[in-house]
Amino acid sequence: MRPKTTTCCHCGSESDVAGDGPIPKYCSASCRRSASYQRSRQDGRYAKSLAVDRQRREQERVDNARPCPYCGSPMTNLRRVQCGTPECKRQYVNERQREYQRRYKEKHGYFQSRLYDRGKKRQYTITCERCDRQAVVTKSGSRYCSHACWYEVSHARHAQVEVSWKPLLATPRVTQVVTLRPLRRRWFSACCPMCSAWFVTDNPRDQNCSPRCGRRAAKDKRRALERNAFVAPVNRAEVYERDQWTCQLCGEAVLRDKVVPHPQAPTLDHVVPLARGGTHEPANVQLAHYLCNSIKTDRFQLDEKTVEDLRLRNGHRGHIPSP
Repeated sequence: MRPKTTTCCHCGSESDVAGDGPIPKYCSASCRRSASYQRSRQDGRYAKSLAVDRQRREQERVDNARPCPYCGSPMTNLRRVQCGTPECKRQYVNERQREYQRRYKEKHGYFQSRLYDRGKKRQYTITCERCDRQAVVTKSGSRYCSHACWYEVSHARHAQVEVSWKPLLATPRVTQVVTLRPLRRRWFSACCPMCSAWFVTDNPRDQNCSPRCGRRAAKDKRRALERNAFVAPVNRAEVYERDQWTCQLCGEAVLRDKVVPHPQAPTLDHVVPLARGGTHEPANVQLAHYLCNSIKTDRFQLDEKTVEDLRLRNGHRGHIPSP
């Protein structure tokens, strides 16, 4: 009786059997090829065919070998232009350079590089001021034979040593007096107008404690200047303290320890938006949640429904932490 299904000898999956013809051993042609490949690897036919092909290719290379144009040794690689020895490589590169320079001169009237025609630098013979050795240098004003001598002399200038001796009856003692270079750097302390943090700097022009605060201040100023608005110094910390850390849009508290993009992070809001002709000064800015400020956009104020929604979203989560 003819079965309706058969099991593949390679992958073990079941497949339907047609109504006539021999019963297949494999479910697909890919399984048949994979099984044949495995049998060829097991009985050695695959390795034998590889060895025959490799030997045939080697024989073809030997039969088609060409002599090297420089030393005459056979070259089995058809793509080679020289045998690969250092001397043949040098001759080949020299020929290419000469041909390139000839074509370049025919086109432009001169060689591309004339470094080989330039004379050597002028040399001077000096006596080192530190070690009294004769040295050949390329600068007429050189006073030392090497960088090590210059380093020792330049660093010895900053320390003066005085030696004092007691009488010969006593034990000799050496007293070393070192004169240090005076300090040139001065330090200043200032309060950052963005985060109200005190910092120490050696540059009196530094106004912010960190690059982050500097970028925030520059961003506020740039936004105002892009709209030709009046710009005055604005201290964020003073504005936050003035508004008692309370959002002026929804009336709820602002979280001091949060930063943007947190919804309850403190931000500066322009009462009269810059897009509507407002100015960037302390009188025209107020404290607002990041979420409230984003919803307000360029409007003068929020409607009552929006304010109620914001209070519901911020009401029972906001608090005023102790400073």
